[in-house]
Amino acid sequence: MPVIKVWCLPKSEEAKLNQLHQSIVRAVVSVEELGVKSEKDITCLFPTDMMKYGLGTEIIVEVTGLYEKPDRTDEVRQRLAKRIGQAVQEQFPDTELIECFVYPFKPSQGVWTSRM
Repeated sequence: MPVIKVWCLPKSEEAKLNQLHQSIVRAVVSVEELGVKSEKDITCLFPTDMMKYGLGTEIIVEVTGLYEKPDRTDEVRQRLAKRIGQAVQEQFPDTELIECFVYPFKPSQGVWTSRM
């Protein structure tokens, strides 16, 4: 299950975060090769930052837990990064810099889930 962490967000109301969450879900679902069907197939987190200075000028998105599979090629991961980045940019158009990093994961490196 992909885990998406969005860092350095400016202070936002719950409704704005919900809009961002839904935009990210749509972006991930749109990359069909991932096999993600709904928000139940991903975890999307918005961690708070202890330092308020600069929040919102740069937003960093990390995608982890994306199991390596033959159909999850470099091109697919690049498309995922672009779509998530664009989804964040739509919600925060005045942000100076948005970066999205997709880290593939090999289950053989160690994983446990209650869904297995």
